[in-house]
Amino acid sequence: MRYAVGLVNVGLGTIYFSYGLMTIVDLKRGWRTNGLSHFGLAWIAMAFTCGPHHLDHGLSVLAGEVPGGPLDLAAVLVGAPAGVTWFLLRIEALGGGRGDRFVSGTPTWLRAVAWMSGLYVIVLGAAVIVTLEHSPAFTPRFTPNILLLGLYCLIGYYLLRTQLANRPVTGGWSVSGLALTIIFPTCGAMHALYATYAAAGRYPVTWHCLLIDWMAVPAAIYFVWVVRNLSLGTMTDWNLGAQGARLHLA
Repeated sequence: MRYAVGLVNVGLGTIYFSYGLMTIVDLKRGWRTNGLSHFGLAWIAMAFTCGPHHLDHGLSVLAGEVPGGPLDLAAVLVGAPAGVTWFLLRIEALGGGRGDRFVSGTPTWLRAVAWMSGLYVIVLGAAVIVTLEHSPAFTPRFTPNILLLGLYCLIGYYLLRTQLANRPVTGGWSVSGLALTIIFPTCGAMHALYATYAAAGRYPVTWHCLLIDWMAVPAAIYFVWVVRNLSLGTMTDWNLGAQGARLHLA
């Protein structure tokens, strides 16, 4: 279990760093001609705070400093398909490809994802309650993780709301947009479970991980501001990193 938790977190952290580097390449290509890209900057900030969190946590688990738990592993695995999908589409876009796919209508598998998401929230909530049933020790050191849970879910809300609003117009869904919509709430769940294990006394909250998580809070707030304005139509964005999201944010 420990090695599985450690390796998947290191892998996820590496993917986040790759997200950030690819977005930097996108910005460099278009900055002089198109100007500032808020989406690109927000995504870089997110990638270079989420990445270090998972790398730090994964390396700590592999080093035996943190035991690793089944809920931790489950949370990463649940979010992995969406993260890998977004990652592969970004690689395609970076190479000059489409960087997205369009899904017509609402197929059965997509309806199943919606139902499974609701079931996941119920199971996750029950698991948190069971884990914390024996004298949980809440401290201010968990604050950034709780804030990130709320902020990431808020980002997912704006992404989902605009997907639903444009569904009657486009007649379908952006795969890149759907993946992005799933990524943020599942990241929030990872932080919630990290705080849960810490409150149960199973995970230590190290100063370096705490610093990384506090740095992630303003990055997440900035991302909320960007997706909210894109959703309301008060902002447009040229960056290729937002290409998949443009179908539902522009």
